[in-house]
Amino acid sequence: AQAVSAPVAPWRSTRPVLARPAALSGPRSMASPTTKAAAFVAVTLQRACHNSFIEWAKGDNEHAKYTVSSVIFVAQVVCVFVGWALAYSSGGSADLKKSFEAGNVKRFAHIGLIYALGDIFEMESVNYIDSSTYTVLSQSKLIITATMIWLMEGKAQSMTQWFILLCTSSGMLEYVLVGKANGGSMTFSPFGVALALTKVAISCYVAVLNSAALQKDKNPFPVQFSCLKVSWAAASLVYMLVKDGLLGDGDLFGEWTHRTVVLVFCGFILKTLFNQYLLKVLDAIWKNISEAVGVILVYFGRVMFLGATFSGPVCNAGITVVLACVAYVLSKAEKEKAKKSEVGDELNPEMYPDLTSSLLRHRPRP
Repeated sequence: AQAVSAPVAPWRSTRPVLARPAALSGPRSMASPTTKAAAFVAVTLQRACHNSFIEWAKGDNEHAKYTVSSVIFVAQVVCVFVGWALAYSSGGSADLKKSFEAGNVKRFAHIGLIYALGDIFEMESVNYIDSSTYTVLSQSKLIITATMIWLMEGKAQSMTQWFILLCTSSGMLEYVLVGKANGGSMTFSPFGVALALTKVAISCYVAVLNSAALQKDKNPFPVQFSCLKVSWAAASLVYMLVKDGLLGDGDLFGEWTHRTVVLVFCGFILKTLFNQYLLKVLDAIWKNISEAVGVILVYFGRVMFLGATFSGPVCNAGITVVLACVAYVLSKAEKEKAKKSEVGDELNPEMYPDLTSSLLRHRPRP
């Protein structure tokens, strides 16, 4: 049975918005299974490599020789130019001028500031915990998002989903505790864990703000993207001037190597491009599964390339987190599918055979 779309209220805009799945249903439906599979593999590998690049860029040093602020600033400046190029290629000089309008830049200023804070917490946390621990802790976004939705919108999860989330929390705790007990190959500190969890909370919150801003703004996406990146880069510049300039030794960039350049371009910039374009062929379910699978990839990446020692209990804890995350994502998908089926059944006349026969019996003859 096909669900019937409800009529749109006259005071509401019918313009598609980026935050709604319907806005991207076209590209996803047109993508072939091969394209979707390639996108899933590419996104999963990039997400896993991004966190590993942050740790790899430090080299053998306990803390990175480059300044965290300079990496974020350079990455966002490059993204600004990419946004301007996209605006010009899609809308010509008219859209490019919109990218410089003060009103448009101001509209996304606070969102860019919060995104910059998230990047800062992410980069700083990897100075105190290893990349695989950070990746595992980042899966707490499911729990944080579910709690935010419950507190802010009153939409509670089902009992099954809450137990799955508790299982996810237990798996993350086991991963951290077992890894700490084994020592050696795992870098751990309570301060680093606090930074990572703060970054996750920031990401969950700013995603809501960004979604609302994209819905209200009428400009094309490249204009929105470039305006967001301008404020993002400006916030990173202020942080660099204050932390490493006024409060530091005055060396704003620190010691950059080829590893730092790889981190900027293959980590932050590529991540941005994948998030905004390649991920359009994947739905939300596969996006979240991709991030969960990245947990195991990051762990084995550390063992194979970063000199970490393989530990069966730690690996098992990571797999537990992955399976719990996948189970939660699939449970939400089944819940949404059940809702759609119920609506379709209610609108399907075949679900009411007695009523149908009664109406036909009393139908006036021609």
